[in-house]
Order: sequence, then structure tokens, then C-alpha cells
Amino acid sequence: MTFEDLPPRASEIPLTNRRVASDVIDLIVGDTDRAAGCVGVMICDSEDRGIQPIVLHDVPPEADAHGLAQLLDLLLPLVAENAGSVLIGRGRPHGTAPNDLDRAWHQMAIDRCADHEVDLIGYYLATADGVFRLPEPLSAAS
Repeated sequence: MTFEDLPPRASEIPLTNRRVASDVIDLIVGDTDRAAGCVGVMICDSEDRGIQPIVLHDVPPEADAHGLAQLLDLLLPLVAENAGSVLIGRGRPHGTAPNDLDRAWHQMAIDRCADHEVDLIGYYLATADGVFRLPEPLSAAS
């Protein structure tokens, strides 16, 4: 997907729609960012519509989640204050399945969002091979 391919009134579509959420991660976590490693966060409003993307560049695939934790600890209080939510994507060069580090990043995002009482709409892995959603937390899935 490109910015030219966006559906009409895209800014009004809630990112709770998994296809739209995947497309948004595909847009904000570009090929160059995936090759170098990155993390993308889409800040959403109280109706789960994307309002501001933030991308941390040059995050090596073997990096721990410390940088994301710091970013979320800064952002989430502001998001919570406005009853917003977040959509997160981790970019790395290749692969179609999450590895142990991806799962650790995902769990940290779940925990930080829960601590700040912010909805985590979804967490995605974005690679040169595609965009893949990681599973919901067990409490949300049951």
C-alpha cells in the first residue's frame, strides 16, 4: 500500500480493523526502515483512528526493548490523558514468524499499555516478507 492507495476518508477509519491496521503499519514502517530495523507507533484518538505516527529508526534486530519502553513511558501518559490507543509495529529485515526478541518486545508493549491503561490495538512484525500480526494477549483472547 502507498499513500496514493489510501481509501477515501482513511483518517476516519478505526484501526481496530485488522486489514487497515496492517496497511497502516505497512505505510509507516517502510522498506528502508525494515532493512535497518525500527519500531513504529501510531498514536490513535479516542475512537481508535490514527492521528500521529512515530518511527524510531536504526534499531538493530538484536536490540532489546529498552528503547521502545522509554518511548512508551513518555507517550502513553499523554495518550491515556486523551483516552487514546496505540498501534505498534516492529520492523526487521526478514522473516515471517516472530522470534524470541519479537515476543519480548510484544509482551513489553502489552505490559506498558496495561500499566498506563491504554488500549494496544495491535502489534505487528513488518519485514521485507510482509506484515504479520502477533496474537492478542491471552486475557483479551479468552
